[in-house]
Amino acid sequence: VPTNIDILRAVQQSAALYKEEAMKMKALAMAQQEENEQLQQMETEKKKLSEQEQELMLKYKKLQSEHKTTQLLLDEGNQRIESSLKKEDFNDLHAAYALNKSGIEKLKVVDEEMTKIMEDVSAIQQKHVQAEREKPNKKCKFTVEPVLTRD
Repeated sequence: VPTNIDILRAVQQSAALYKEEAMKMKALAMAQQEENEQLQQMETEKKKLSEQEQELMLKYKKLQSEHKTTQLLLDEGNQRIESSLKKEDFNDLHAAYALNKSGIEKLKVVDEEMTKIMEDVSAIQQKHVQAEREKPNKKCKFTVEPVLTRD
């Protein structure tokens, strides 16, 4: 087979195109890997936020139960006050007043804690929304088109 300049140029051009395609493939693979790592990191963050939110909601439910118990304490104190006033028993009235006072203080503390938890839950939910906005909107198609050259 005789070698001439045209064949050598074709081989050089083919080698250059091969190197170019190999570099494109490598760049595409790296971009895909980076995107996968970002998505994995975002999923990990979302899972962590969900766990925090669930934990806060459990605390909130416990506080609701405590709130209900405190409300029952106040109701009992009010009944005792009413009963003491009817009987004119001032010793029991004093005990009922103390019961109500401690119930009101406990209610304030529980309400503050519940408010704080709901603020934290709201912040976590905002982080969820923000993470969804930052999520890559479109998936890149990683394809390689064959390059054919004709002389």
